[in-house]
Amino acid sequence: MNGDKRTDQAKANISDSIGKDLDALRAEVARLAEQLSAYVDEEKSTWSKRFSQEARHARRVFDDKVNEAGAKAGEFGDAAKEQAADLQQAALDYIARKPLQSVAIAAGIGLILGLWSKGRS
Repeated sequence: MNGDKRTDQAKANISDSIGKDLDALRAEVARLAEQLSAYVDEEKSTWSKRFSQEARHARRVFDDKVNEAGAKAGEFGDAAKEQAADLQQAALDYIARKPLQSVAIAAGIGLILGLWSKGRS
């Protein structure tokens, strides 16, 4: 019987020891989970800031390119207006120098356009 008591006592001691080890393991897992959560939150914040910075930079580059394209378009528009004004002035000069030829040319163009539009109908 004395041996049974010692066996029961040993089992109880082992059970207590295992229980304490499990409690310590649970506490360590909880601590590691908290550390991991804090690390993930920190990394998420870092990446969020980095993505925001990159997005702002991309937006600035895009805006610069749009402004540059707008300036080029304005330059092309100004050049086209200038060329149109030059052509208009050249036509007016030609009409002033040769009025009869100008009327004949206009009549010929009108006749051609009239025949062309009649043929399409």
